[in-house]
Formats: sequence, C-alpha cells, structure tokens
Amino acid sequence: MTKFNLFHSSQGKTLTNSSASSVQEKTEKTAAHHHTKRRASSRRSSYDSAIQGNGVVLAKNERYDAAHHDHAHHSRPASINAPFEDGVVMESGIRGYLVVFGGFLIILAAIGYVSIYGIFQSQYTDIYAAKGASASSVSFVGSLAVGFQFGFTIISGPVMNRFGYKVVLWSGTIVGSLGLLLASWATELWHLYLTQGVMFGIGVSLLNLAATAIPPLWYAKNRSLAMGICFCGAGVGGLVLGFIIPALINAVGIYWTLRIFAIFHFVCTAFASLVMRAPRQLSGPPIDIRKDTINLQILKDPGFMLWFISAALFGFAYVVPFTYVPSYAKDVVGLDPNVQGGQLLSIMSAANAVGRVMIGIAADRIGAIRVATFTFVAAGASCFIWMFSHSYGALVGFAIVHGFFSGGFFTLVASITANIVGLTHLGSGLTIIFLTNTPGNLFTLPIAGKIVDSVGGYKAMVGYNAAMYLGTGLLLCILMFYNHYTKRVDAI
Repeated sequence: MTKFNLFHSSQGKTLTNSSASSVQEKTEKTAAHHHTKRRASSRRSSYDSAIQGNGVVLAKNERYDAAHHDHAHHSRPASINAPFEDGVVMESGIRGYLVVFGGFLIILAAIGYVSIYGIFQSQYTDIYAAKGASASSVSFVGSLAVGFQFGFTIISGPVMNRFGYKVVLWSGTIVGSLGLLLASWATELWHLYLTQGVMFGIGVSLLNLAATAIPPLWYAKNRSLAMGICFCGAGVGGLVLGFIIPALINAVGIYWTLRIFAIFHFVCTAFASLVMRAPRQLSGPPIDIRKDTINLQILKDPGFMLWFISAALFGFAYVVPFTYVPSYAKDVVGLDPNVQGGQLLSIMSAANAVGRVMIGIAADRIGAIRVATFTFVAAGASCFIWMFSHSYGALVGFAIVHGFFSGGFFTLVASITANIVGLTHLGSGLTIIFLTNTPGNLFTLPIAGKIVDSVGGYKAMVGYNAAMYLGTGLLLCILMFYNHYTKRVDAI
C-alpha cells in the first residue's frame, strides 16, 4: 500500500510537472507568436513610412500580402534579403544591381549631355553669331536645359506620386528624345530654346528624379556607393560622347549628330525604364499613394536650411567649366575646340566618373557631409589652375583635378538629405534641393558669358566659378560643425 501511495504520489508529481511543462511551452509559443506579430507590424510601419516618404508608388503586382510574408521570407534565399530600416526586409540581389545599372544608363545619356554641351555651345556660337546672337544668348540653350532639369521637379515630383515612377520614366524618355530630335531641324535660336532647352530639360527632370529616388530604397549600408555608381554615368557619358560627338560633327554635321544622339538617348533610357522599379515589400499592407508631395516643415530645420543654401550656390558652379573649357582652349590657348576641346571634356568626364565612385566609397566610411565639404573646397581651389593655364598640358591637369572633385554633389545629395531629414522626408527634401538648384543652373551660363564678353574676360569668369564652389564648401563646413554641436553625429 505504501508502495502504491509512493508510486501514486510520484506519478502525480510527474503528471503535474508534465502539465506545467506543457503550459510553459504553450506560454512560450504564444509569447513568440506575439513577438513575431509585433516585429511584422514594426516592419510594416517602418516600410510604409520609408516608402511613402520617398514618394514611390508600388504597382499591385509588386506587393506581397501580409498573409504570405512568412512563406516569402523563409522560402527566399538569404542572399536576396537585405535589411532596410528598423528590421524591414527588402528585396535586393540581382534586381538591385539592375536598378543601379538602369540609373547609370539614365545619368549617362541624360546628365552626360551636360558634360559635353560645350561642344554644342561652340558650334551654335559659330552658327548664330552670323545672325547677331551673343555668346550669352547662345549659352541660354544649355541654361534652359539644366534649369528645367531641376526646376521642373516641382511638377515631376507630384506626377511620380500620382501616377507612379514608370509613367515618369517613360515620359522622360519620350519627351527628352523628342526634344533632341526636333532640335535637329532648328533654324532659329528660339527653336533651340524650346527643343534642346525646354523639352530636353523636362525629359531629364523626369528621368533624373526617378534615378535619384529609386536606388536608395535598395541599399542601406552602401547607399552612397550605389549612388556613386549611378552618377558616375555622367562622367562615363562625357568621356564617350566627348570623343564621339566631335567625330560625328566633322563627319555628318551638327544636325545629323543631334538625330543620332536622340536615338542613343532613347535606347539607353528606354532600357532603364524597363528594368528600374522600387523593391518589392516582403510584408505589410499595400502602400497608399502619398498626397503631401512637399513637406515644407523641414525648412524649419537650421541644418536643412544650410544644406538648402549650399545647394543653391552649387547650382551656379557646376556647369560653367564643362561649358567654357572648349571656348577657353580656343580663345586663350589657341586650340581646336572640337579636337582638343572635346578631349579636355572627355578627360574631365573620365576623372569625374572615377571621382564619383571614390567619393561614394569615402562617404560611406567617413561621413557624407565631411566628404562633400572637402570635395567642394578642392573643386574651387582647382579653378586657380584653370585661371593660369596657357598650354594644353596645364588644361589637362585642371581637367583631371577638377573633374575628380566636382561631381560630389550628385553622388551625395540623396545621402546628405536623408541624413538631415530622414528617409520618411527624403522625397520632400530632394524636391526642395533640386528646386533650389534651379536659379543657378538657369542663370549661371548667361552670367559667365556676360563676364567674358564685357566685364573681365576669362580670368574674372573663372574667379566667379571658384567663388561659388568655395562658398558652397564654407556653408557645408558650418553645417558640419552645427551638426556636431547639436549632437547629430549621423548627419556629419
């Protein structure tokens, strides 16, 4: 009897322990389930704010339902899942590389035009000088293109938010290519204003916004490097086109060159429009269209205002050397603007391509604002080499140094803006920064042309260019110390 009681007591303890263990196991499973739900909810919330803040609209076939998240997350290889923000898992891998390549092609064909516009400028000056046009009036063709590239962002931003980035990409492809094609039949200077200026500028604005807004969504750790690879397309485009465009002009003339360039532009940007898209969301409900395109509240941030003014000054600086180096080579050094002038632009563009990638790598390791400050000061200092260049060799030295440092803005604009205002306001920040670039890009070439024609010649014009770069660097230096003083270490 005693044995039975002992056995019964032992069995009771065993059953009790088993029940307790079962209850504990259920409790742990329930807690784990709730923890998983909280993590999924956090991912959805972070993803919503990040994507909506960038103004990117995902098509229905680019969304994963929340119910399929667990299967999608666990069935996909780990190599194509990359962290985005606060644990959100974003699609990456080969699709991310294709997006960067698409951005590279857009920048090559669209922004690369800015690098070689000096060749067109020299041709148009010769053609329309006989009709009484001044150098500043001819340079307004390039100013309109670059001005609309940034100024039309106030329209292209809402268009992307309302209709999606695919509409923006294809619209930019068609409008930009058509502008170049119609320019080939221009007989008056105002024809070029409307076609190669306004139409092409609108096309570039649409394409540039997508190429700037989409790639950062795919990368977190190497975001500046990804943008550097995209925007080195401008340097590569200038390098390639700097040799091809003069050869085409000599072979078939300026107007057939424009037609060939229009076809080249269409092929590059059409391919990019096919492959570029936002990353698929691996969890969360469908993303709603964001209505508030520009959040003006970020203008109350003193740090953003310093970045705002810096970007405005940079707008007066960048395009001047790429436009006036061929003319300087002809008028001051006595070189052929189509041969040696084109070679100088190609050298500057090659250095620009290398510099944009290296600047991106440095920014990911040192800090975007630190690197940008140094590059602007270096670009401004290099203008003094240009000011005292009286030989082809000296101009080559200037082209290498200036080309390497002058493209930092385009590589770092998304990273600096995101560091200051956060990813949730990146779309608004980029729109405002591009808008503030507009006055400088619109008026700097006529100002430079007026300085050359009637004020102080090329030396005064180069001094004006150096002052714009150095002023930009000074303001960024102030921004860097302001962020350090306010303990915003992530925005340095």
